[in-house]
Amino acid sequence: MFLLPIIVPIYVDGERRLVTTEWKRSLELLRDSLPERLLPIVVLAPWLPAASADRAQCLEALDRIADGIELDPAVPVPSRARHYWLGARARWRAIAAERIARATVVQCGLDDLRRPLMFDAQKLAFAASKPTVFVQDTDIVVQMRELAKSRSASARLQTHVYSRAHERGVRWCVERADLSLLKGRGLMRRYGPFARNAKEFHDTNYTSAEIVPLDTVTARTVSLACERPVRLVYCGRLVGRKGVDRSIQLLHAARARGASIELDVIGDGEERSALEALVQRLGLAGRVRFLGNAVYGPGLIRQLSAYDALFFTPTAEDTPRMIFDGYAAGLPLVGSDVDYVVERAHSEGAAIVLPRDDREESIERLV
Repeated sequence: MFLLPIIVPIYVDGERRLVTTEWKRSLELLRDSLPERLLPIVVLAPWLPAASADRAQCLEALDRIADGIELDPAVPVPSRARHYWLGARARWRAIAAERIARATVVQCGLDDLRRPLMFDAQKLAFAASKPTVFVQDTDIVVQMRELAKSRSASARLQTHVYSRAHERGVRWCVERADLSLLKGRGLMRRYGPFARNAKEFHDTNYTSAEIVPLDTVTARTVSLACERPVRLVYCGRLVGRKGVDRSIQLLHAARARGASIELDVIGDGEERSALEALVQRLGLAGRVRFLGNAVYGPGLIRQLSAYDALFFTPTAEDTPRMIFDGYAAGLPLVGSDVDYVVERAHSEGAAIVLPRDDREESIERLV
C-alpha cells in the first residue's frame, strides 16, 4: 500500500466518492508511475458533502476501490482549529496509525499547523519507521510574508511567528524523511541543506502524447504576422492572491497604449463577480472573457494551445501547475516577478517578467 494522508478533501455523495478533476488526474498518474508492489494508493483524507463544493471545483466520481486507487474519507473536514484539536484529531490519528501500520510507503507534507492532519500523520509514520516521502510545493514562508506586507503590524507579527513555526516544522520533516520532494530552487535553498535526501520537482503531469506537437506551436506563431490580437489566457481559481484583477488592469493600460491584446479567463471562484464588474467598468467587454470551469486533462491542454501566452500576475509567491500546463500547450509565460516566475524565466527562457513594484515598467513590457 502507498498511503497518502492529505488535507485535500474527499467529497461524499451517499455511496459515491468524488475528487476534483485535477486531483483525480494526479492520482492516476501517480498510480501509473508506481510499481505494482506498492499499489494500491490509499488516499486518507477528511471529507465534505459533495453539495458543499464551491463553483470553482469540477468533481469526478472515483469508486471507493477502483483501479489501484482507494479513497478513504476518515473524518469530516474540521472547520476550525478547535474542532480538530478537541474532536477530530484523536480519531484521525487512530485511523492514520492503523493505515500506516499496513503501509509500504507513506507520503505526506506539512499543511496548516492550526489543523495539522498531514503533519500528525507524518509524525506517526516516522514513529513507525516506515519509508517516507515528504512533499512541499510552495514556499509558504515567502508567500505569507508577501501577503502580509499591507496588513496591520499585529497581523504581520502573527504572520512572522507562524511562518517561523512552519519553517521549523518543514526542517524537522526533511531531516527525517527518506525522500523530500521540494518544488523549485527556492525551496531547495531553504530546506535542502537540512534534508536527508532532497530532490527538486515540478508539476509536469503529462504523458508525451498529450503535449501539443511542434507543428501546432509553429502555425500559431506564424499566424501572429496577421493582424490579430495576441491572445492571453489565465487558467485557475479566481481568488484574490492570484491577482487576476491586476492582470485586467495591466491589460487595460497596455491596450490604451496601442497593444492589441485580449484575455480569456478559465476557472471560477469567489472573485468572479468582482472581476466581471471590473471588466465592465473598464470597458473591456469582449476583450476579457470569462469561460468558467474546464475539466482538467488532455482536453484542457488542447484548449490552451489555441492561445499565445499564459498571463499570471499573483500578489505573492505562488507555484501553480498552470505554468507547466501552459508549457505542455506550447505557451510561454507572462507573469509577475514572484520567485517561481523568475526561476522559470532563468531556467527555461520562456517567460517575460513583470515587476510588481513598477507598474509603468510592467505595462511597457506587456506592450
